[in-house]
Amino acid sequence: MKTTLVTLLAAVLCVVQAYPFMCYVCQEQESNNNCLTISMCAEEDKYCVTVHNYIGTNSNRPKYVISKMCSSICPARGQQQNQTYQRVSCCERPLCNLNGVSSKQSSYGVMALGVLASITSIFACGL
Repeated sequence: MKTTLVTLLAAVLCVVQAYPFMCYVCQEQESNNNCLTISMCAEEDKYCVTVHNYIGTNSNRPKYVISKMCSSICPARGQQQNQTYQRVSCCERPLCNLNGVSSKQSSYGVMALGVLASITSIFACGL
């Protein structure tokens, strides 16, 4: 029975990759709350990307705009041009760019932790 459940868990994890890759998308929004639109990515896309652009100050506070997109590559991070600064975050899991601070390394960590918790739960329940 344990072998069946572990095999089923592995199959479910593999099936997740078969579904279309999706990311949150938006263009130059002032709030992450305006960046919750989900979009299907192209077949070659494997990254969800979040870009924060510093565009000046507003009432003595820095002003940023946020853009989110699908991408086949992870763009260069932390580019500075003239008076603007750009912070780029990339991740490789569907819908992983929700909060805009995900990274490739953290998405792997979360996935590994989820698999470990599932396997531990299966064995702890004695199934």
